[in-house]
Amino acid sequence: MTLVPRRRAILSFWPPAFTIRARLTLWYVALLALILLAFSGFLYTSLSHSLYDALDSTLAIEARQLQQSIEIENKQLRLGEQMNQLTPGSVVALYDSSGQTLLDGVPRWSASALAGAIRQAANGHDDLATVRLQNGEQWRVLVTPVRDNGRTVGVLEVGRSEHEVEAALERLLLLMGIAVPVTLLLATGGGLFLADRALSPIDRITRTVRRIGAEDLSQRIGLPPSPDEVGRLAETFDVMLERLDRAFQRQRQFTADASHELRTPLAIIGGQIDVALQRRRRAEEYAEVLRDVRAEAERMRELVSDLLTLSRADAGRERLTLEPVSLDELAAEVAGQMTPLALARGLQLEVDATAPVVVSGDQTRLMQLLLNLVDNALKCTPSGGRVSIAAKKQDAWAVLQVSDTGMGIPAEHLPHLFERFYRVDKARSRAEGGAGLGLAICEWIAHTHGGRIEAASTPGRGSTFTVYLPMRKLPF
Repeated sequence: MTLVPRRRAILSFWPPAFTIRARLTLWYVALLALILLAFSGFLYTSLSHSLYDALDSTLAIEARQLQQSIEIENKQLRLGEQMNQLTPGSVVALYDSSGQTLLDGVPRWSASALAGAIRQAANGHDDLATVRLQNGEQWRVLVTPVRDNGRTVGVLEVGRSEHEVEAALERLLLLMGIAVPVTLLLATGGGLFLADRALSPIDRITRTVRRIGAEDLSQRIGLPPSPDEVGRLAETFDVMLERLDRAFQRQRQFTADASHELRTPLAIIGGQIDVALQRRRRAEEYAEVLRDVRAEAERMRELVSDLLTLSRADAGRERLTLEPVSLDELAAEVAGQMTPLALARGLQLEVDATAPVVVSGDQTRLMQLLLNLVDNALKCTPSGGRVSIAAKKQDAWAVLQVSDTGMGIPAEHLPHLFERFYRVDKARSRAEGGAGLGLAICEWIAHTHGGRIEAASTPGRGSTFTVYLPMRKLPF
């Protein structure tokens, strides 16, 4: 036996063809029907009680008026002029203490029909009773004692037909029987109309999203700004599409740039091999070709390594190994590694890191970041220039700073420096082995450590790259 999950069982209550419009309208009409039925029941009950209470009050008032007009002479009871002032439709009967009929205004029922009420009245108590005639008509009758000097000397009956009350209640039922279905019918039409108006933006969202494919993510929902749920949904879709569009564009550009970067060394390797195979050569010439091939292979290895790093970072699979890292010692170590390269280029490499600056970070990645920045600075600084590395504290931040006295970077290039494969001078950078991924990796390392990296430059006077890392311990 297969068990059906409860949630699926609840959802399957709706037929597959039921749209949200139909469901909303059905729920709305069902709720309105319950409200109307409850209100109608309350109205009918309240009116019924009110009408019957009014009928009983009328009988009580007329009974008091008649009691006040009864005249007693020689133990004989006689009604006065109040008899002629009764409300049309009221009937009266009068009996003496022995049960003899003195006035019989009730041709429709006998005294035996109210025998119990008459006994109550004879004992000095009022009693209200309902009498059903043979034709089915009901009468409301008040039976009350007639007293003289504290003694019960007779019994008075005052009755009225319940036909008017029943007719009023039947009219109310008829009106409700017409009004409730008509109201529900109008509510159904109005509910469908309002649901259509409310959900039409969702139809527009659906049609637009169906037209959007991976080849073209430039389309947007474009609904007018609205603070309601549908407006927020459309805005969320537009923001999501914008992010996807940028991501796909970056992916396409990344793929194209990676292909281009790999194609150049592969073409060089192929060309070198073709040249070497054209004729027999001396061993020294073959060695020279192999050295060139090895250099290009090393360039490809570095490029593939950088691409793998960025790919793993984008997928969230590149994790940090946190440990206390002394940035001043890190700066001194990087300077020691890069000094031979600086001297070979005729540059002066300085370190300004006298005070201890310790952060919680991944030493390998921070070393990679600083090496990339120093390497770029050395490449961009002509012979005779100076490159400096600084590690210091600034408020709640630990700061790594690499400055050079090179050619500088034009202002229009600064916003794009950390984009992948971006080069300020494409020809020169490719000649020196750069693929335009170093600064992108630096930015990822800084952000992953909870910090940021900034670039400032003045053409002709040099550039400064500043990395801010939080002093607090990061929860990685």
